[in-house]
Amino acid sequence: MMKRKDGTITPFRNAEYLSAYYFIPKRILEQCGKELNSIPRNPQKLIRDYNAVAVVESDLFIQLMMDAYAYMVWPYMCPGEYMEVYSGYDPAWIFAHSPAYWVQEMLEENVIPSSSRLLRMNGDIDWVTEEEANDILLWLVPQTMAHHEMSSVIAIAEEYRCFEDFDTRASNQKKDFYRKWYHTQTQHPQISLEGFQAEYAEEHDGQAWDIEDESANFENESTVKVLAEQFMETLSEKDKQILQFRLEGYTMEEVAEKLGYANHSGVLKRLRKIGQAFEKYADVDYGFDGKRII
Repeated sequence: MMKRKDGTITPFRNAEYLSAYYFIPKRILEQCGKELNSIPRNPQKLIRDYNAVAVVESDLFIQLMMDAYAYMVWPYMCPGEYMEVYSGYDPAWIFAHSPAYWVQEMLEENVIPSSSRLLRMNGDIDWVTEEEANDILLWLVPQTMAHHEMSSVIAIAEEYRCFEDFDTRASNQKKDFYRKWYHTQTQHPQISLEGFQAEYAEEHDGQAWDIEDESANFENESTVKVLAEQFMETLSEKDKQILQFRLEGYTMEEVAEKLGYANHSGVLKRLRKIGQAFEKYADVDYGFDGKRII
């Protein structure tokens, strides 16, 4: 609780993270903007500075705790991996950006003082060096993960990857996942029947692409491959590039970036035109005049 400017006494929001704030090394904190660096290092000065209190109680302060601690703990959670590769849906990303877990472990291990104890201190809080922080996180991060069984969660997530796990930016991990998903990890791109079925279901709200006769599978697939190879020769060089990039598993955003389109909308239009042209060439309706894309 703390006394406000108008004399009322109310909870000091986010105060439970103050000890963890003072644990952030100087180099990391200095990269986080003037406002977040304006919080006094002396707790007694802090509680008398209403502007500083407002900063601590802001969403910006919570964002700092999420980002700073994720940055510090990630190398010990997922060694050799780049956090930026993953989206906010990935379990490892979520756990890294949950400062409450790290703060609680640090309190239980007496790495940092409780907020009530901290706010009674007078004098500047010493900076924690990066070397000191790393020495502590080296054992604290695996210990915290073990308490919450996160290693098992991360292992299962790696085994059962999905599109949502990855950030929108290009990365080798995402490309490898796409190639595995679409069965395009070959030197010469081919049309994958399984990949076609999977994407068809995705584009048609889970509706399966029916195969009329199981005995005709091989013949049908072979015919499609031959027609596709012949059809490719009728395309312009740019359309060939678009189609080949998609067959290699690149997203439409990545294709647009590679070929100089302003956004993925232009790529989408070209892909639909290519699909419609292939329907006409093969005399088969694959649904490209609707939502279907390559």
